[in-house]
Amino acid sequence: MILPPNPCSAFATDELLFAGLKNSDDRAYACLYAQTFRSFAHYVQTHQGSMEHAQDAFQQGMAEFYVAVKSGRYQLSPSARLKSVLFEFCKRKWINELQSARYRHTQPLEVYVDRSEDDPADALMAFSENVSKVNQLLRRMGENCQRVIDLFYIQGKPLVEIARIMNYTPQTARTKRYECTEQLKKLFWGTGQLN
Repeated sequence: MILPPNPCSAFATDELLFAGLKNSDDRAYACLYAQTFRSFAHYVQTHQGSMEHAQDAFQQGMAEFYVAVKSGRYQLSPSARLKSVLFEFCKRKWINELQSARYRHTQPLEVYVDRSEDDPADALMAFSENVSKVNQLLRRMGENCQRVIDLFYIQGKPLVEIARIMNYTPQTARTKRYECTEQLKKLFWGTGQLN
């Protein structure tokens, strides 16, 4: 059996890993996935969830973490390891899911899973493809949506400033940010089209 190369070999420290994350280096996200997913999946499975629940919550937590890193809302702290921070983002997603009405009203189903399909290399590859997909979708969106998403999520500018830059009213800026974010989500999940 040939093992895939270690995605963390280029990131000996959290500082190097954080720099890779800020630069949207797929290898950095693959490294963080490799460091975090197995323990997070165990957490979910011991807290009323399945492997599928773990994968969903992890993807949502990673997406939120990605936005926080790119926007500057999360800054590297010497007192916290990146894998621990990501774990907390994902854990919060899982706790929210457990508390949601949708989860409480879902009847538990017996799930039969062929564990031979739970290959970490396959999961890592799927995760890397998702990070690349988000970057590609951002590049394909309309210029105004690209600009609003960049200003709000990447540069971390307040909506009032975005309104001034884009020559919008504050309400229009808020609406545009919401619409563009929703468009990106729909495109990612394959239920939308580019405007």
